[in-house]
Amino acid sequence: MKNRFRSMRLAVFAIAAACFSPALAQEEAPAPTPAEILAAAPAEHWLPIPVSDLMILTLPDAADGSKRQAVIQLLPTELSGGHVRNVRTLARGHWWDGTKIYRVARDFVTQFGGNPDAKAVPKGLETVPESEYYNAALGAKRDTDRAALQAAVAYSNQYQGTDIQPLMKMIYENTGAQSVGFGGGWPIGSDKQGRAYPLTCRGALSPAHYDPPDTGSGAELSVITGEAARSLDTTFGMVGRVIDGLEHLQNLPLGTDPGGFYADKSQYVPISSIRLASELPLAEQPHYEYLASYSPALLQYIAAHGGYGNICTVPVPVRKAPQ
Repeated sequence: MKNRFRSMRLAVFAIAAACFSPALAQEEAPAPTPAEILAAAPAEHWLPIPVSDLMILTLPDAADGSKRQAVIQLLPTELSGGHVRNVRTLARGHWWDGTKIYRVARDFVTQFGGNPDAKAVPKGLETVPESEYYNAALGAKRDTDRAALQAAVAYSNQYQGTDIQPLMKMIYENTGAQSVGFGGGWPIGSDKQGRAYPLTCRGALSPAHYDPPDTGSGAELSVITGEAARSLDTTFGMVGRVIDGLEHLQNLPLGTDPGGFYADKSQYVPISSIRLASELPLAEQPHYEYLASYSPALLQYIAAHGGYGNICTVPVPVRKAPQ
């Protein structure tokens, strides 16, 4: 009898061992996370962001002594217009040093520069027409990247079993009125006329302005901190986006006046400096990369995010360049 019970116990253990066999465990392995997908992407699919397109915004140190800096990527020269040229002029002249953050609206914007600082802007800044909100070069870049993505999908068998066509639709979501996608590492859209424009996603940097035809000079800027700002697409210009340190601009005390403005000047947050990264000593210049649109890893990354109905829910993959 004892031998019979011993045999039954061994059988039970054998069944349990089979249930946890490597083959079955492999079938039940969790899908890779977005971070794991990016970590596995080939090094050659990460493209450098030119240091000349980076700008560093520095706030006073936090109460615990930690540094507070935000790294901004400006739209590259060939894709940008007068607003970006004005921003470069203002940064080279250190115009923002000592100006204030005077508006922090929950999940919407953090705004600084211009009024209420009442600081005279340099002479020679460009007056920017609203037509520059659209950018043919961005549209061409979007089309080039789409073609490269389709070519990558055609030859790639690395991710067999992935349903590629729905993923392609997720990357280039055609709504009839508008298409959106990644172009040169930027989230962009285009209208029925084929005019392309950068999308107002979280981290976007837009020139504040008053009623049209006023478009702002670029001295007064708003950093988008929430998703509700997509309503600003094509109604505000675009100069760049925060690619690192956005938390330092969105985790500030909220303004209590309507629109998130600070009720008292004592609440203003001073800006220590804004510098073009190319003007910093070589040892202090930051280096970042973005994942190329032709990388099949981008398809996996988007799928791991669950796709998107709004392109802004899938952040463009950007990382510090490996040393």
